[in-house]
Amino acid sequence: MTNLVSRGATLIRLGLWSMVVCAAWAAISLVMEWYQFTQSMPDQGWNLQIARLVGLVFLNLVFTALIAVVVILSLWVRLTGNLPDLQGWHLQYPESEFCAADANDDYTLDDYLEQEQRVYNQLNALIVGTWAEQIDGDFCRFGSTSVSNPETIVDRNWNRTYILNADKPIGGVLLLHGLSDSPYSLRALGQRLHAEGYTVIWLRIPGHGTCPAALANVSSEDWLAAVKVAMRGLRDQLPDGAPLILGGYSNGGALSVLYTLSAIDDVTLPKPKAIILFAPMIGINPMASITRLYHMVALVSGNQKAQWSGISAEIDPFRYSSWPMNASVQAWLVTQAVERQLFKLQKSRRMHEMPPVLAMQSVVDSTIIVSKLITTLFDRLSSASSELFLFDINRVDKFMNLFNRSFDKAIFPKLQRTDMPFTLSVLKNASPDSRQMLLQTRNGETWTETMTDYSWPAGVASLSHLAVPIPPEDLIYGTKEATAASGLPLGTLSMRAEPSSLLISNSLFYRCRNNPFYHLMEDHVVKWLACRIIA
Repeated sequence: MTNLVSRGATLIRLGLWSMVVCAAWAAISLVMEWYQFTQSMPDQGWNLQIARLVGLVFLNLVFTALIAVVVILSLWVRLTGNLPDLQGWHLQYPESEFCAADANDDYTLDDYLEQEQRVYNQLNALIVGTWAEQIDGDFCRFGSTSVSNPETIVDRNWNRTYILNADKPIGGVLLLHGLSDSPYSLRALGQRLHAEGYTVIWLRIPGHGTCPAALANVSSEDWLAAVKVAMRGLRDQLPDGAPLILGGYSNGGALSVLYTLSAIDDVTLPKPKAIILFAPMIGINPMASITRLYHMVALVSGNQKAQWSGISAEIDPFRYSSWPMNASVQAWLVTQAVERQLFKLQKSRRMHEMPPVLAMQSVVDSTIIVSKLITTLFDRLSSASSELFLFDINRVDKFMNLFNRSFDKAIFPKLQRTDMPFTLSVLKNASPDSRQMLLQTRNGETWTETMTDYSWPAGVASLSHLAVPIPPEDLIYGTKEATAASGLPLGTLSMRAEPSSLLISNSLFYRCRNNPFYHLMEDHVVKWLACRIIA
C-alpha cells in the first residue's frame, strides 16, 4: 500500500510539473504574440493575429484549469494520507444489504426485514471474527463488552427497523432517519405518536446501522427503493382510508419529499397526507458535488483512505463517527433530485398536489443551507396548512458579540413577504435580557404571540442540526443527569486535549446534542397533525 501511495503521488507531481512547463510556454507565447500584434500595422494580417491570440488565451485558460485540478488532487491525496489507519469496519460490510435491484414487484416489507436479519447475522460474524482483534479500549460500538454496544446500552438495538402497531390505528407514520444515523434519532417522536394512536415504522435506511463501510457502498437509488417498500408495507398494516404520514430527519427529510414527489407521478405508490421534517437536508453546500472525484483520487493514489473525509473512533452506538465521501455524494444527488422535481411540479402548476408540510428547523445549521429550505420548498408550496417552525438563537445581550450573524441576512429577509403561502412560527427570546422563550406565529399578515414555560439552559447559545429531534432526557445525547445511567454522555462529553491528538471530533465538545424545547416541539407536531389529518 505504501508503494502504491508513493507511486501515485509521484505521478501527480510529474503531471503537475509537466503542465507548469506547458503553461509557462503558453504564457510566454501569448506575451510575444501580443507584442508582435501591437507592433504590426492594420494591413499586416490582423485577422490571423487575433485568431492566434484567442487560441493562446484559450490554451492558457486550459493549462491553468488543469494545474488547479492537479493541485487540488495533490492536496487531496496528501490530506487523505494523513488520516488514521482504516479498520475492518471501514473496509468490510455485510454483503446481504438491500439494494434497489432487490425490490421486484413481489418484494414486501417482510422480505426487507428478513434480509435485514441476514445483514445483521453477517455483521455479527465480522464483529466476533476478524474485527475482534482490532477493538482497543472501552468505547467502540463493535465491542461486545463496550459501553457503546448498541445491543445493550438501551432497551433494544435501535439501529434496526422497528414496527409498533396500534390496536386501532388512527393513521400510520413512517419515520426516516438522517445520514450516517439510525432509527434511534426519531425514537422519542415515534413513541409519542404511537401513544397517540398511530402505527409507527422506523425504517433503517440501507447502508446505515451496521458499519461505516456499508455507507461507502450504497446509493441514493437504494434509499428511495427502501422507502417505497416501507410505505407499501405501512399501508398494508392499516385500515382502508387511514392517513399515511411521512416523517424525516436530515437526509430522511429530503427522502420524504423525494418519495412524495415520486408518489405524485406514480399512482401505484401510497401518497402521504402530510410530511413532517426535522432539519431537512433540502439544500447542502455545493462543494459536496466535488466529492464525486474521490474515485479518481483513490485510483491515482492507490490509497483507500481517499474514499473517506474523516476517520474517527466509532464510539457512538447509533451514528457513524467516520464519514465516507460516498455519503456526501449520495446526499447531494438526493437534494438535486428534490430540486429538479419540485421545479418540474411547479412548472406544470401541480404544486397543489403536494400534501401539507411541517418543518422544524434551527436558524443556524452547519450541515444544511437553511435559506434553501425556504426558497426550494416552502416558497413553492400552495397549501396554507404548511408551516415552517424556526428555533432562533439565544439572543440575550451578553451572547450577541459572539455570533457570526450572517445567517440573519440569509434567512429573515426571505420571510418578510406578506403573501407567504405558509404559516411561520419562531421560538425566540421574550426579550434581550431574558432567556424565557416566546412563540411568535405569523399567518398571512397577522402575528400572534404566546409566552411559553421554556427557557434557554445556561451556557447554550443555539440548537444544532443534531439537536432538533432529541429530547433532553435522552439516555445518550441528553443532559448530564439523563446520561448518567447509560455511562455514555455524548450530549455532555467533556475532555481537555489537543484536537489533533484525539480520534473523535472536537464538535462533540461544543455542539448542542439535544433540544431543550423538544417537548414543546413534540406537542406542536401532534396538534398540527390532529388539526390537518385527523379532524
